[in-house]
Amino acid sequence: MRPSTISGTILVVGNGPERYLLEILAAEFESRHPSVSVDIFWHPNAKPIRTIELNEADIGITGEEVPSLRSTAIARDGVAVLTNFSNPVKEMTTQQIADVFSGKIRYWSQVYEEAPQTKIVLINRTTNENIRQGFEKALSIVDGIPRSAYRAGTEDEAIKAVSGNLEAITFVSMTPALRAKEDGIAINLLFINRVEPEVQTVMDNRYPLQRPVMIVTNARPSPQVLAFEQFALSREGQTLIKKGKYYPLLNRQ
Repeated sequence: MRPSTISGTILVVGNGPERYLLEILAAEFESRHPSVSVDIFWHPNAKPIRTIELNEADIGITGEEVPSLRSTAIARDGVAVLTNFSNPVKEMTTQQIADVFSGKIRYWSQVYEEAPQTKIVLINRTTNENIRQGFEKALSIVDGIPRSAYRAGTEDEAIKAVSGNLEAITFVSMTPALRAKEDGIAINLLFINRVEPEVQTVMDNRYPLQRPVMIVTNARPSPQVLAFEQFALSREGQTLIKKGKYYPLLNRQ
């Protein structure tokens, strides 16, 4: 390996579930570039987009492309749709999910005739978890989830809400959803368009509900920021994406 010729600092700002992924990438990048320090500021109330717009950080992590900033996808995430284990609904189409989360379908019996005629309890996600933006965009219901829906901040809060409520439905990142199911928590991961929610169906792009993990920067990023981005997109970086519990880009696998 040739000695690194870049130096300086990189400040990464985020507020969602991707922190562990960024820590893994940063540690390996620093080992390859000893003269570069990658500092990570992560807080639920952080505003990555605004921070980059004000030139107060070098890299922001978001769940969607930002037209006003330079945006680059570095990874993918599957979005699992969860119901209570005792709910007879085991699969839905993307159109049904869109109709449920936009409030057009309000009762479980409208989804499945053998389901109880009980009102659906929507568990929305807070915007700082990044997953909500990608979920809404994938279903073409941007800003369409009713304000009356309950909100869960973390993945664990969303999973707990559904496991304790027969009428509830929510959406979470695929990895914690699969882990919760393996741990015996009382949830269903719905088949979507007859595709099972699992690692392989996200990897090969058959699973329809996915969202990007985006790096956003200003229009003229520094050499060290460009190097970090290129590393994340490299074969080695994409291997670390999997270690960080996300999925590599289709054209980088």
